[in-house]
Amino acid sequence: MHNPHQHQSPTFVIHPLNTNGYVVAPPIPQAVRQSYSFLYLKKGEVLVEMGDDSCLLDGGTFLLIPPRMPYGVKWYDSTEGYMGGFDEDFLLNPSNEILLTKHFVKVKIADENADLFRATMEKLFHSSLQPHTAQLTLDFVISLLSEDYTADDEISNKVVSKFVDDVFDRSQPILPIADYAARYGVTPNHLNKVVRTKTGKTASDWVRISRVNYAKYLLHETNLSIVEVAERVGMLDQSYFARFFRQYVGVTPSAYKAQANR
Repeated sequence: MHNPHQHQSPTFVIHPLNTNGYVVAPPIPQAVRQSYSFLYLKKGEVLVEMGDDSCLLDGGTFLLIPPRMPYGVKWYDSTEGYMGGFDEDFLLNPSNEILLTKHFVKVKIADENADLFRATMEKLFHSSLQPHTAQLTLDFVISLLSEDYTADDEISNKVVSKFVDDVFDRSQPILPIADYAARYGVTPNHLNKVVRTKTGKTASDWVRISRVNYAKYLLHETNLSIVEVAERVGMLDQSYFARFFRQYVGVTPSAYKAQANR
């Protein structure tokens, strides 16, 4: 007998999206699904309606539709690609930037990424019956999409605001850029790009500013040793910390501390 409380594996499905010529979809109401849906075209065209919005996809385009957004396909024209869906629980990194929006995400794959993305989607299709491999491949697909995704102002602002809050939060260590990027589900290059667009400084600049300001505060206001200050600002090499501090402040940490204690 089926146990309603038994754990069910998260869903992932993918199907070929291949049509010959112009095909009008059956006139059925827009569907509402509890999972993410996606369409990827290698070539051809598809017209998708999502609520009151229409979206025309052509070759080299990926469409991600969030859960509970009604949508339906109006027509296909000589398409080759894939369509499918996945539960949030299937994702290895559900906090990726493009998964945070409640709006659909349309990404035009950059020419330099086209071959890699096409091959990765083919691997995703062929690994659909191997859940772990499919999870890893889907995670890579979403990372590639992040590279080519021009985020909404709303989503970019959330990532930038969270980054600036975290990098100046003295209750947690100052991390390398790669660690912050992983926390938000984006690549380091993407994080630098959106932070620079919104603030005029890269994420690396803000990490440096945070380290310098915090080091100056600790040297001036506490009795911590130079080694302890270096550790507090995320630098375990005291010599590197001394060079870093002198480069941006103009004096060594020891000299700065001596001036503060006069």
